[in-house]
Amino acid sequence: MKKKVEFYGGMFGLFVPFLVLFIGIMWLALTGKALPMAFWVPTLLGLLVALILAKDTKECAETIISGMADEMVAIMLMAWFLAGIIAQLLKITGLIQGLIWLGVSLGVSGAFFPVITFVIGALVSTATGTAIGSVIALGPVLYPVGVALGANGPAMIGAIVCGAYFGDNIAPVSDTTIASAYTQGTEVANVVKSRLKYAFISAGISIVLFIIFGGGGEVSSEGLAALGDVSPNALIMVLVPALLIFLMFKGSNLIVALMSSGTFGIILALVFGLMEIGQILIINMDAFSVSGLIVDGIMGLIDIAVFAFLLMGLVGLLDKGGLLEFIIEKSAKFTKTPRSAELTVIVIAIILNVLTVASTIVIIMMGPLTRKMLNKHKITPDRRANILDATSAGVMCLIPFAFGPLLAYMFAGDSSFSIIETIPYMFHGWLLVIIMIASSITGWGRTYMDDEEYEEELKEMN
Repeated sequence: MKKKVEFYGGMFGLFVPFLVLFIGIMWLALTGKALPMAFWVPTLLGLLVALILAKDTKECAETIISGMADEMVAIMLMAWFLAGIIAQLLKITGLIQGLIWLGVSLGVSGAFFPVITFVIGALVSTATGTAIGSVIALGPVLYPVGVALGANGPAMIGAIVCGAYFGDNIAPVSDTTIASAYTQGTEVANVVKSRLKYAFISAGISIVLFIIFGGGGEVSSEGLAALGDVSPNALIMVLVPALLIFLMFKGSNLIVALMSSGTFGIILALVFGLMEIGQILIINMDAFSVSGLIVDGIMGLIDIAVFAFLLMGLVGLLDKGGLLEFIIEKSAKFTKTPRSAELTVIVIAIILNVLTVASTIVIIMMGPLTRKMLNKHKITPDRRANILDATSAGVMCLIPFAFGPLLAYMFAGDSSFSIIETIPYMFHGWLLVIIMIASSITGWGRTYMDDEEYEEELKEMN
């Protein structure tokens, strides 16, 4: 049995550091100062409180470092830095201006651009199975074009994030789809087929809401002039995000796909004269400064990278702090009926997603617990998997400090609104959660195993 990290005050002591983090982030959000770099302070304060409340400070510190050193953290940071370089490349070569020229030429403007963005994001994420990868591929390109063509800025962020999590929820190759299926002992094809109704209803209503609330900006000659040379010269650079999407679609590792696309993009920009080789690295010894494509691209995402690094150290305490065992013990009395059992799973999934901002980890952590809670009511494996996955995908759109919304906000680089102002526009996220709660209350979509299936699964679980 693994040794637990114990805190003064028991389980409440474990939650206090997270409470400190949430209070700090919400204060920043409510005062309009919810920027990723500002999140460093409440996160560090939460780590300090954890060390103060830990009965064994050394063990607590080692657990924090272990969380920071997790392979997932390294992959995230590397992917974000490479994505930052690609975003900077597309910016300095003028692809955004080229796409704006195309949008103006085609007459696409206002509220229709968030709808187009949501649909493109849904298609890309369904094809690739990665929400974060879809935000990385589409955020730097579509956001500035949409805003320049009269779309509402926060609605554009919502469309990018919601489109990304649409596919994360239903794609057969998505890690959350696979995790939700196999933790419940069923096939991926079964869960995908049965969850389409929830996803499509949510997406359909979302499209209507994006049409209603997605506009509000203006396309003015002065605004377009401020963007520089709005011409089709750099449209060739659209091959860079196209290559990235293609490589992800083919199942390439995200790091490999980003590195390949970035290298291809730099070569393409040099060949077509859209960038000079000296722009890749600029070293000014007089000012003792370094800039250029690579440095500026990485520095553009350093805010969220440091926040993620610190946050994952705090998240590392949850597992070794005995959170899952505590939840199992306390939730037993709330699972007397199919309705109450499903609602309990939804509530726990929401809480854990808020604490960890990592839906795949939550699904894996909750898999055995969900199977145990809902199996006793003979609820089918695909229904159990759908509750886990749809709830997690929806909630990940709604957490202002989750990595999907934060990445999209960082790529936007728009200081005219706070990230908290984007949350009301996460229509698909809100609707997924609402639909799953309503489905659990009414029983819509709930299916049951027959006696033979139930007995067979009992044997597997035992």
